[in-house]
Amino acid sequence: MKEYFFRMVLVFALLLIHTGHSQNTEATNTQKKSSDNIIQPKDMHLVFRRTTLIVRDIEKSLMLYRDAIGMEVIYDNLIRRPHPEEDREQVLRLVFLKATNSFYGVLGLLEYDYENKNKTDKPIRREGFTAQNVVLLFNSVNQEEQFKKIKEVPGIEIMGEPTLTEYPSYDGKSVTRVMVSKFYDPDGFIVEFNKLLDNL
Repeated sequence: MKEYFFRMVLVFALLLIHTGHSQNTEATNTQKKSSDNIIQPKDMHLVFRRTTLIVRDIEKSLMLYRDAIGMEVIYDNLIRRPHPEEDREQVLRLVFLKATNSFYGVLGLLEYDYENKNKTDKPIRREGFTAQNVVLLFNSVNQEEQFKKIKEVPGIEIMGEPTLTEYPSYDGKSVTRVMVSKFYDPDGFIVEFNKLLDNL
């Protein structure tokens, strides 16, 4: 009887170990599958992947978004094609930069006639917060340090130094405090470079 009891205890212990291992393996596989689904945009129902800015001088834009703000270049290629109106080749340079993810929340920079030194561009318009203008919004924990670098980029026009601003919270019961700074980038796009002080 005693021997039978010990055998049953051993069997039960082995069963627990096996069950725990199976659950851990299943959880790991589920997590990997979920991770794979998140990584690949083709598997997601709807993804807002990228905003692309058509810029006049992509090197100046990179001085801001890559060097001062700190985004990472994840794609940089030349696209060569026949010019749509002239009998020559047109070269476009397309750059993608990420903040935290390579597949969504990406910023694109596109310069037409990249190798044409004689190209002409329309004047830069700094029209403020008016219809048909784009506002790019960044959140950073290093706002103070990065804002100093932003101010040194050629073509930047500061609209507002970092200032404490309060917005209604998501639940409408309190406020969300944000240090808000605003500026025009070299092409006249509005950028808010903010620091969140509260959870959303």
